[in-house]
Amino acid sequence: MASHPSSSGIRKLWRWIKVPVILYGAMSLFACTVADHVIFQPPPPSYAADADALIRFETSAGESIAALHFPAPHGRPTLLYSHGNAEDIGHSLPIYRAFEQAGLGVFAYDYPGYGHSEGRPGEAACERAIEAAWNHLTSDLGVQPRDVVIVGRSVGSGPSVWLDARTEPRALVLLSPFKSAFAVMAPAHLIFPGDRFPNKKRLKDSQTPLLVIHGKFDGVIPTSHGRALVDASAAETKNFIEIFGAGHNTLFQEAGPEVVEAIRDFTVETAGPR
Repeated sequence: MASHPSSSGIRKLWRWIKVPVILYGAMSLFACTVADHVIFQPPPPSYAADADALIRFETSAGESIAALHFPAPHGRPTLLYSHGNAEDIGHSLPIYRAFEQAGLGVFAYDYPGYGHSEGRPGEAACERAIEAAWNHLTSDLGVQPRDVVIVGRSVGSGPSVWLDARTEPRALVLLSPFKSAFAVMAPAHLIFPGDRFPNKKRLKDSQTPLLVIHGKFDGVIPTSHGRALVDASAAETKNFIEIFGAGHNTLFQEAGPEVVEAIRDFTVETAGPR
């Protein structure tokens, strides 16, 4: 006859596993309900809604997205730039100007709920926004896909890697990126449902030339994330640059000219039109 576990044995087993089960359940509930509020932290707008240089386009859900466009000189690539968290396109204006001075075009947009873009921030909303930005840049503004470089900084690496899987850009550049959003917040050996922006998984099929730049002293997203993305990419042309002395929010302050030069050289010379 088959034996069955006794009720006392089941109770003992439950005493051992109930804390991990309850903890896992709580984390799963967090993942499904409030994760976006932790991942996305839009600041008050840093620019006026009626600024002269501002352009607008709509997502597939009808959200009006605010953007800036600095056209590229003839024969030079345009950077489709997704900024970091807790900032908007106004905060990053000096960065765009530095790229412009280096002879690169820039098309920068705000996520839904950031700056003067309509909607609420979230993974799907950011993906809609960058898809609409790509369509506006390549269709309405006439920039050829082979001349577009997708650039994502920090949380902006998420929509950037997502877009790369659906388009054929000239190159992909990631600044201080993560393997996935939850990989930053949870220990590596824990897996929770509902992860956001699984960059490492998505890059496994990417043939796009890849450049990753990461601050050596990044205390928010360790450099191990950036290295893991380079290792995961299927691209033949890929490079990892570690900036000594730079943290997560000081990459451009510590080494702005070096970062801009590296991106220019990689996108103009190394990752030419395919």
